[in-house]
Amino acid sequence: VHTSERALQNLVCGTDPDTCFQCLVPFLNDTDVDLSTKSNPPILLSTLRTLRHLIDRISPKTLENNFHSLLLPLFLTTLRHKSVDMRKATIFILVEVYFVLGDGMNMDNFTESQQRLIDVYITKHPKKAGDG
Repeated sequence: VHTSERALQNLVCGTDPDTCFQCLVPFLNDTDVDLSTKSNPPILLSTLRTLRHLIDRISPKTLENNFHSLLLPLFLTTLRHKSVDMRKATIFILVEVYFVLGDGMNMDNFTESQQRLIDVYITKHPKKAGDG
């Protein structure tokens, strides 16, 4: 799986980001996440990991237009998944989203512990360290 994910990430990095995002949307839309199992839906997990590398490349307007209606509901679900890989992939995406949208991300929908976890990863992120 990791080799195919790397190949997909390389493809995403060399292609128009908004087009890539639109290609990933069906994999985010038609997802039934079973919170009662620790198994990862492999397509969803790969899509989330790929999306992480795409977030800072898509236009802020595209991200903003899709965040609250499409991405946020999915992320709120995947953050409750029993699989640590699913939760971790979601946190990493949310950190990238923060660096694009800033306060426009609006963390009110997350629990206090989720907000703290996101804040910890934002603080540790190289982009934040470079800011000063």
